[in-house]
Amino acid sequence: MKRTRTVRKLQELLIYLAVFIAVILSLFPIFYLLITSFKPPNLTFAIPPVWIFQPTLKNYLEVFAGGKFVSYFMNSLTIALGTTFLALVLGSFAGYGFARFKFRGSFGLRMSSLIPQMLPPITIIVPLYVLFNTLGLIDTRSGLVISYLTFTIPLSIWMMTGFFADVPVELEESAMIDGCTRLQAFFRINLRIVTPGLAATAILCFLYCWNEFLYAVILSGRDARTLPVSITSFMTNKAILWGRIAAAGSLVLVPTLIFALAAQRYLIRGLSKGAVKG
Repeated sequence: MKRTRTVRKLQELLIYLAVFIAVILSLFPIFYLLITSFKPPNLTFAIPPVWIFQPTLKNYLEVFAGGKFVSYFMNSLTIALGTTFLALVLGSFAGYGFARFKFRGSFGLRMSSLIPQMLPPITIIVPLYVLFNTLGLIDTRSGLVISYLTFTIPLSIWMMTGFFADVPVELEESAMIDGCTRLQAFFRINLRIVTPGLAATAILCFLYCWNEFLYAVILSGRDARTLPVSITSFMTNKAILWGRIAAAGSLVLVPTLIFALAAQRYLIRGLSKGAVKG
């Protein structure tokens, strides 16, 4: 018995050690990014690395100089939130339809929605550019939203179909017996139960849109430029301004962290709710 307890404690210790190492490896790049953003330029590539220094806000002030960064920030935020909202709306209705209605070709139609996800983005961006150039959508927020929907809607459909399929049909039928239409049952019953799924899908869609670079760099110009594209402006033909890149990268992390924490609240709340009251 004593030997069994010793082995069990040793296994727990190894698990905790593995988790600790994984967390350190995951957080160290972010930690190094943050401290680099506060370093003077002469200490950025100092060998050996300097860990104790007098922090400076010069890099952040230079990032905000000219007021362009705030404009690019609003572009990214507007495009990411708008795309996430549209992807959730369209994906929820489509996912509900695939989960509840079985018709000829439904499986093939559902699988075909994943084709944009299977193709390399570079193969899609060329026809999109030609089409958007014809329609006058180049360097517009709406153009980027439409282009981002090509990869967020398939993700939303695939995830929401699984969440709606897990909702008992009896709950929806009971609501319809009590006088609700199918649409009312969808909003009052199904959407409330799949709140965790909506939160998880929203987090993924927002992160994909916020960090997207290829579509933004090709389909945007000066007016609709997003943050990931604006960071490349600190790489000039004379020098690479690593301090400004680190400062801008640190600022880019903030909205994603806030959005994830906000959505996590609804995720936890949805998980703690019971689908049926006793």
